[in-house]
Amino acid sequence: MRATLNEPVPLQVLAADGRSDLFARAHLYLEGAFLVEVALLYLADGIYAASYTPDQVGYHSIVYQLFVDSGFTVPAPYDLEAEVLDVSEDQTDLRRILGMLHENAVYDQQVFDGARNLTSGRVRCYKDKTAALAQDPAGLLFTYQLTAAYTNGNLSFYRITREQ
Repeated sequence: MRATLNEPVPLQVLAADGRSDLFARAHLYLEGAFLVEVALLYLADGIYAASYTPDQVGYHSIVYQLFVDSGFTVPAPYDLEAEVLDVSEDQTDLRRILGMLHENAVYDQQVFDGARNLTSGRVRCYKDKTAALAQDPAGLLFTYQLTAAYTNGNLSFYRITREQ
């Protein structure tokens, strides 16, 4: 399963017979080192689920187990289940690229010189059109500062740096 760094991903395990009276957990490991235990809650039809937000890039091993007690001491008669979570920044990088291609971007705080050349400004990229139109801080993904300089009326320097 693929996941994006710092974005929630669902963890789920299934009691194939549909039991709703069990307790489930997921143990997550990164490069063999234990990271965290996540308790999964009963959803429906034997599915136990919770959300996990990875904060490290890499391949996370997830081991799911069902128990008959809330203290996770008496295993239920089910096999362990496991999967690999591939956590990367690919989705984040794609959002940055799309933002720099002006998707859901807002340009403001522009400053112009006497010849009406743009010398600085700010670019803010949002998660979707609604957030961009409202300039909603909750939907803000990235902020960039741009700086430009001109020599004899021609652009001689242009820089964009990410602030967040």
